[in-house]
Amino acid sequence: MSDALYIIAKAPRVGLAKTRLGRAIGDEAAIALYRAFLRDLGARFADAPFECGWYVTPPDAWDDISPLVGPCGRGRRVLLQNDGDLTERQRELFSGAAARGEERVVLIASDSPQLTIEVVEEAFRELDRHDLVFGPTYDGGYYLIGMRIGKGLCDVFGGVPMSTGTVLGDVVARAGSLGLSVGWVETTFDVDEVEDLQHLRKLVQHRPDLAATRAALARLGLHGAGKEIA
Repeated sequence: MSDALYIIAKAPRVGLAKTRLGRAIGDEAAIALYRAFLRDLGARFADAPFECGWYVTPPDAWDDISPLVGPCGRGRRVLLQNDGDLTERQRELFSGAAARGEERVVLIASDSPQLTIEVVEEAFRELDRHDLVFGPTYDGGYYLIGMRIGKGLCDVFGGVPMSTGTVLGDVVARAGSLGLSVGWVETTFDVDEVEDLQHLRKLVQHRPDLAATRAALARLGLHGAGKEIA
């Protein structure tokens, strides 16, 4: 195996996943929507032309996630996240890539259910000519990070706090200080806040591969022409 995609995911449980969204629409509704995200991502990446795995938390998360996602890509590897902040957990994933036989690794967020196979393929192409690749989000973060595995690349996370509005710029600046080249794929959104649902509602109207998400929005009363989400 040389190229590998991992989808980072939490067990869809109240108090663990989608907590910020839950404060706006209710915890149970937020978890129902997140479960739909996982279903759509699992179905879409089942047809991926590259290895696909899941990077999950807590240790028993796969019991909850597996029934939703099924097989993924040409193979399925499930890795457990250890303790530590998101910086440390990303570093651990990439630092273990060589031992897993992976030469290029892309990690994507499970709170961007609209992500396509084509975007991930473009990320791997960017890694043909760059050390790193990012997919930015509108709020200053990133939904995708990829690395061409090599000595010292994981140091790109050093001293960078996660979950800030400047995290992407901070990581890119760190990469520049290490002499690493950076490629880019398209900018899109992730669903962390209730305002992000406006972007999602527009997409589900014409994306058949968002069927579970569309159904969840409708069932929760969050989808419909002219309906405001508040």
